[in-house]
Amino acid sequence: MSLLAGGFAHAMLASNLIFYVYINDIKAKFHYNQKEVELFASMLNAGIGLGFLPNLIGSKLKSTWILVIGLLLSTTGLLLLWSSTRMVAFYEGKSWLMAFYFLISGLGGSVAYIMALRFNATHFAEDKRGRIMAMMFIFIDIGMISFTVIYYKAFPADARFEGLLIVVVSFNAAVYIFCMIFLRNASSNIGELTVDNEEPQSSNFKYEAMDTDNALSEKSFSELLCTVDYQLLAWMCSSAFAVSLLLSNNMTVLTKELDLTSIDTIITIMYPPIVIVAALVFSSASDKLKHILTRTSFLIAGVVCLAISSMLNAFLSSGKGVVITAVVLAAVGTGIVYTIGPTAMSEVFHIDNLMRNWGLVMLLRAVLIIILHLIFGEIYDLEVSSDASTFCKGLHCTRYGYLLTFGVALIAVGLGVVLIVRNNLRNKRTP
Repeated sequence: MSLLAGGFAHAMLASNLIFYVYINDIKAKFHYNQKEVELFASMLNAGIGLGFLPNLIGSKLKSTWILVIGLLLSTTGLLLLWSSTRMVAFYEGKSWLMAFYFLISGLGGSVAYIMALRFNATHFAEDKRGRIMAMMFIFIDIGMISFTVIYYKAFPADARFEGLLIVVVSFNAAVYIFCMIFLRNASSNIGELTVDNEEPQSSNFKYEAMDTDNALSEKSFSELLCTVDYQLLAWMCSSAFAVSLLLSNNMTVLTKELDLTSIDTIITIMYPPIVIVAALVFSSASDKLKHILTRTSFLIAGVVCLAISSMLNAFLSSGKGVVITAVVLAAVGTGIVYTIGPTAMSEVFHIDNLMRNWGLVMLLRAVLIIILHLIFGEIYDLEVSSDASTFCKGLHCTRYGYLLTFGVALIAVGLGVVLIVRNNLRNKRTP
């Protein structure tokens, strides 16, 4: 049941990852410019990045109390966002307040996700961990599909956003209660689940960045920050995640500027299933090929997909076929990096510190997302031809924004290559 609770926690996170579905509706409803709505997206994801803090701060508390904090944050943020739809005129000039509401909502929706990630990573054997991460990640995509369909089909066009918020706040409350019941410390043996309470032993995994003894030794916070291999892996993952989210959050912005909104429903619904398939296929492959290829090699492949998608969006996405191809590549890259990333982190560094180690990656991701989204929004607004309009038309509107994501993706690839080279050199020196 802990795995099911973890899955529901991931599905709850999904409501924070479909900003691309309603970005244009918020922009039109409140008359915000692109920089302002990009700020909302970045603050929403910044909240997700900060989700590890309540878990760390409350590490000595019972899990139930940490989840109660998450429930309160989630409910408060979502209800405040819903209230804004009742007072549109008041919020038109207060985008900063809306951004704060999105931050609270993102933070509240991620507390259970971080706890579930840590709980299930600890309770499953290493040779199953990649598939377990993928199984929980599938729930994110199921949630994304479900919330997208609800948004487009369950409510009239002028009430979609507020209707979705009511659905999400109800779902989140139910999930938090479910997690309070089943995300508890259990005995060391739970069927096939195993928790090793003794000193960590060497495993057969091909560690990406460190020799086995160091990889399995606990590090203090200061030691971790001074570890080159951790910095390389952390910045690689956070950069990849930031690119992935910017690509997904702006897929409907791209179709709007190209007058291809007729395919919005298609690309927003097809995106999550492709992510699911990529997550399952590549996580399984990385488990089976762990003695041949490092997890970092798979991460690099995922980032390359994101880089190609960025270039297609920048120069060639004037037709439906190219836009759909770019979305498919972005989805494949997302599926790879979001499942292989935490798996690699749990294996390269001590599993007991996964919450802290991965939490720092999520925090870096949040910072990069804020920076990239604000730059992307500023570039877009500079291309708007009329002061009377908040929407830009033409491929030029986002070209330089997508070149920015391409550059960040290249940096992530470079970090991965350096990580592999360091590992190979270390292995050659090992007798």
